[in-house]
Amino acid sequence: MEVSVEGLLEGKEGLLEQLQSFFKEEELEKLARESRFVERSTSRLSGWMFLQLHLLMESNGKEFSLSDMCQEVSERHGVELTKQSLDGRFNTFAVGFMRQCYQLLLRQVLDVGQQQAAHPHFSRVIVTDSTSFQLPGQLAAFYRSNGGSTSGASVKLHQQYELLQGSILRLEVRDGKENDTLFLQGLSYEQAGKELHILDLGYYKPRHLQALDRAGGFFISRYKTGTRLYIEDEAGKLVLLDWQQFLGRLEKGSNCLPEVSLGKGKDKLKVRLVAQKVPAEVAEQRAKKQQRKQANQSKSGKYSWQTSEAKKQLMGYNIYITNTCPEQLSPLQVQLYYRLRWQIELLFKIWKSIMEIDKVGRMSIFRFECYLYSRLIAILLSAQVQHMLKGYLEQQLEDFELSEWKVMKHLKKRYSSFARHSAKAAEP
Repeated sequence: MEVSVEGLLEGKEGLLEQLQSFFKEEELEKLARESRFVERSTSRLSGWMFLQLHLLMESNGKEFSLSDMCQEVSERHGVELTKQSLDGRFNTFAVGFMRQCYQLLLRQVLDVGQQQAAHPHFSRVIVTDSTSFQLPGQLAAFYRSNGGSTSGASVKLHQQYELLQGSILRLEVRDGKENDTLFLQGLSYEQAGKELHILDLGYYKPRHLQALDRAGGFFISRYKTGTRLYIEDEAGKLVLLDWQQFLGRLEKGSNCLPEVSLGKGKDKLKVRLVAQKVPAEVAEQRAKKQQRKQANQSKSGKYSWQTSEAKKQLMGYNIYITNTCPEQLSPLQVQLYYRLRWQIELLFKIWKSIMEIDKVGRMSIFRFECYLYSRLIAILLSAQVQHMLKGYLEQQLEDFELSEWKVMKHLKKRYSSFARHSAKAAEP
């Protein structure tokens, strides 16, 4: 059943009205004073006005100029500002204020989503992934690139997304050059009991997987080539996994090793090894990529090595490791659950194609960070609308179809009127 997004947003259920409670003018002005963005009661530009100014942005960061901002403040609030005076308000205090607004909203969104959807084995199913985009060259001193950016500047956004509730748990801004595993250092697993974490290779860190397992949590991860895995021999002694022997099992139709040790000694972690055959064209692409990498490294004089026959054959498979037991997830379910990562990848595509978060023009570091946090706030608000729509539909309809793409596209089109509506409702 196709549902009218517009009808739900503007109907009697008052979904838009629910979102107005996230930002109250008094609370924002308190944040503005605490962050020192506003230090005098006579300040012409208040924190509430500054946040509205960014949320009312109908254009992306390349098109919305200081002149446009001055005009918006004049039309909305009757306050006349010059480009120079407005530009001077973009400083470290402005960034701190916008960051606090974002953090306030994230806490409130998480509080709203505390009720968990039921799952027979897992309390939550969490996908962790990142996306990055290029920035103008003058920001390279603040956001370095990992080498793939022609400007030398890029930013990376890490996200943790909970699939059962359809909610964002964590969203962080990092240097584009930073290794993904550094994001893991800020995570705590004290409350991770019965959570299932789905991780890509960028977040592959055995110590992290061990911490998650000790806390009673579960994971599905791609196997990282070169990581040592052990199995017990007939004498009960741990020996290195013979990949050639494993490949022989695959050819006979067995796609799982039920008990393998990641590491040995006191830090060893028992996992299952699950294999999934990939299409021939995918295996061929992997082989060509490996050949190019090998040729480049040999040419640079760094290495001179050949890919083993076993590794060549493994390119024809996706190899997963998981600490779940067969009663929780069968080998086929392990593969299907890992494919759920496409949902977070779809969100990243929406951020870029519809929310245009990656469209950044030449601007100061302070203005860029204010813009970035405003886009993250817009993303959280849009995700919350999506979450509320889903909850409403589940209560009202047995069979429905709700496209994230359509919802976000509609919200982008109507975002300005929504923000104005919210602002008007909050005025005394």
